[in-house]
Amino acid sequence: MILKELTIEQFGKIEHFDVLFQEQVTAITAPDTEGIVKAIGLTTNNKRLIDCSEEFTVSDNTKIILKLEITGHPYTITARGQPHSSKCIYEAIDCKTNDAVDASLLFRNIRLCEEEEDLIYYRYNPKNAFSNRFLHYKDPEKYYAFGDFQKKTNGFGATQTFRIYLKEFIRKYVTYNSFTDSYKTELRSDGSFIQHSPTLHHFIADLSEQEKKLFDYDCYIEVNKFWCGFEDIRDINHEKWPMLIDARDLSEYIGFHKLLAKSKGLGKQMIVMNR
Repeated sequence: MILKELTIEQFGKIEHFDVLFQEQVTAITAPDTEGIVKAIGLTTNNKRLIDCSEEFTVSDNTKIILKLEITGHPYTITARGQPHSSKCIYEAIDCKTNDAVDASLLFRNIRLCEEEEDLIYYRYNPKNAFSNRFLHYKDPEKYYAFGDFQKKTNGFGATQTFRIYLKEFIRKYVTYNSFTDSYKTELRSDGSFIQHSPTLHHFIADLSEQEKKLFDYDCYIEVNKFWCGFEDIRDINHEKWPMLIDARDLSEYIGFHKLLAKSKGLGKQMIVMNR
């Protein structure tokens, strides 16, 4: 899935906003990045993006237009506010034929499992560290409520294919130089990521606040890489969502630009947002 253009009118704090997206990387500087993310969520009916931040007011003057490609085919989806309602009504157009299409069908075609949808929008959250994501995958009974991991993965997480792929991903993982030459990133056999000294392998690094943020984003890239590989096995026609990256706490760090270059290897569209 490729986002092409977004137009926002009268949505929350946003009076008017318009952006053309590049197919690889788009950098956006705007005072209300959360409103942009939420607008993309509304026009794709993606609950994870809609719920990513505080409540935004949808009025009867709200109009959000998203032009995008799904499996290479161009569509325009328009979300309009309604009087006396916080919900939108939708219109979808096939841009090749100019015919109306069923928006709900488009939404189903781009829907992901909850766990993958959690990877669409990156915003640093120390309470949701990506360094432990594989650790939790390996032992879902310990880290998730009963049945929750199966629900979040649409049942894939309990399959033999998922368990084998996770085991092989961890086993084949190669320790590498991270966002700084001072440390290396290692994926331990229990599924947890750590940073250690290149010379003292048993010395786990005591990271600064800046380094913790960069390390978390690095782990986020690796979790994305895992899901890309798993979906290539499960469904080669799986629709890849763009990565929406909140860079407000990261963009000033030199190491972040090194990690952005690494992110490009995932083959996903990237939208990097700064305030």
